[in-house]
Amino acid sequence: MSLTTVIFDFDGTLASSLEGIHACFQEALATFGYGRPSVAEVRRTVGLTLEESVRILTNGQCDGAKLGKVVDCYRALYTKKGRAMATLFPGAKETLTAVREMGIRIVLVSNKSHKGLCRLAEHLGIDASVNMMLGVDESSFRKPDARLFTETIAPRLAESHPRRVLMVGDTESDILFAKNAGLRSCWASYGYGDEAACKALAPEFILPNITRLPGLIHPINTSKQEE
Repeated sequence: MSLTTVIFDFDGTLASSLEGIHACFQEALATFGYGRPSVAEVRRTVGLTLEESVRILTNGQCDGAKLGKVVDCYRALYTKKGRAMATLFPGAKETLTAVREMGIRIVLVSNKSHKGLCRLAEHLGIDASVNMMLGVDESSFRKPDARLFTETIAPRLAESHPRRVLMVGDTESDILFAKNAGLRSCWASYGYGDEAACKALAPEFILPNITRLPGLIHPINTSKQEE
C-alpha cells in the first residue's frame, strides 16, 4: 500500500538541537536553584514534554506552580538563544524536498509549541516543504497516544488509512505512537533514542541516515501489492 503522508518527529530526527536544549535547561534550572543537568541527562528527556523533562531533571522536586515558572523560563531562553543553536542533520532539507517531489505530504509533530515549531522551521529553511506543523498546544493528545493521529492528524489530512502513513522518529515514543495508531514505523537510529528500547519495539524500518529515506519510500510506493 503506497504512502500518502510522512510524519516526522523534529528533535533528533530532522534537527540536531541537543546543544541548545541542554544550554537552556541548565540556565533555567539553575535560575530556580536546581542543579545543572549533564548533556547525557538532557538527552534522555528529548521527545518528552517540557513538564515531564523538568520533573525528571529535578528528580521530581519541581512540581506545581514552580514547574510552570521553570517551563516558561526555558521557553523564553530557547526563543532567545536556543533556537539559533539548532541545525538540520546533513541532507535533511534535501530529503524533505525529495519526499515532497514524490507527491507525499509532510507533517511535523513536536512537543514544542506550534508558534515555536513554525519559527524554528522557518529559521532552518524547511517551512516551505512542510504541509502541516503540529505543536504540543494544538491537540489534547500526545505521542504515543493513537488519538493524536485518529482525532487530530487524520481529520486534517482527510486520511483514513493508517497504513498509508509513515512515522519517522528517533525515540520509543515515536515508534510506540506508530504502533498504537497502526501507522508504518521508521526508527531514526542516528537520533537521541535508546537503541535497545527502540529495537525492542520492532520498528518496520531502521534509518541510519536521514538521506536514505527516499530510497526506503520508493520500494513501498512502487510495490505491486494490491491496495
